[in-house]
Amino acid sequence: MRAITVNGQDAGTRAEGLSNMGEVIELLKSMIDPEHMITSITLDGRELSDADWNASTGQFATSILEIETGLPHEFAHSRLKLAADVVRNCYLSFREARKCFQEGNMQNGNQNMIGAVNTLQAFFQWYASIIELLPPQERELFRIDEHVGVISDICKRICQQQLYQSWWALGETIKSELEPELDKLEDRCRGIGKRI
Repeated sequence: MRAITVNGQDAGTRAEGLSNMGEVIELLKSMIDPEHMITSITLDGRELSDADWNASTGQFATSILEIETGLPHEFAHSRLKLAADVVRNCYLSFREARKCFQEGNMQNGNQNMIGAVNTLQAFFQWYASIIELLPPQERELFRIDEHVGVISDICKRICQQQLYQSWWALGETIKSELEPELDKLEDRCRGIGKRI
């Protein structure tokens, strides 16, 4: 590699002798302050792709690898600012599923529903993992457990309605119960983002 930087400074190491990008990153991890974590990895100004991780270091001979680090709570704060937008996208996905069901388009409704549920579940897992990066005394300020519980219960009812092919009831449950709860969760996440 032409250059490897950590927080804008030359890392003082080269990729010679390392077989792939994953090994380079592992070496760099061992060199950073143990209280810090990697917050960004870019290769020639773009985020590292999945294919780049296993690619031979030889193909990056003219590349610039840039690593940014930060304290875990700083990283968590930066990510928590994105939470409201993710919830908004979930809301829009569920709304699209509802509209399909209400129009009698069950196939698209089911596809949109699966995508919306998977995205929401991934968001809940992601959010819980981000919260764990915060100092214990700060975590309580950012919890959304109450919202997660209510929304999970509604989603279980929706799945039952879907199994029984109760399309009208399913659409009504999304509209009258799930969408308002997602609105509340989005508002909560926006409030969190403003406090950071």
